[in-house]
Amino acid sequence: MKFAALNASVLAVLAPLAIASEKAPATPKVEVQEYQYGMQLDIDQVLQRTDNSRKSGVVPSVLVYRDSQGEVHAVRFMEWGGLSSQNG
Repeated sequence: MKFAALNASVLAVLAPLAIASEKAPATPKVEVQEYQYGMQLDIDQVLQRTDNSRKSGVVPSVLVYRDSQGEVHAVRFMEWGGLSSQNG
C-alpha cells in the first residue's frame, strides 16, 4: 500500500512538469504590415489574432494568417474593443 501511495505522490508532482514541457505551436515571425482601406487579403487560415475582448475604445489588433499559397502574413489594424464605454 505504501508503494502505491508513493507512486501516486511522484506522479502528482511530475504531471505538471510534463504538461509544462509541451510547447504551444510557435507562431511564425513575420513582418507586420499596416492595413490600408481596400487592401486585398488572401486569408486561407487564421493563425493568431489579438484578443481585445477586455479592452474598450478603438485599439490596435494584429491578425496573423496563412494565404492560399501557404505563406504567412501579419496585418495590423484598428478595431473596437469588446467592452463598451457604458460598461467599462
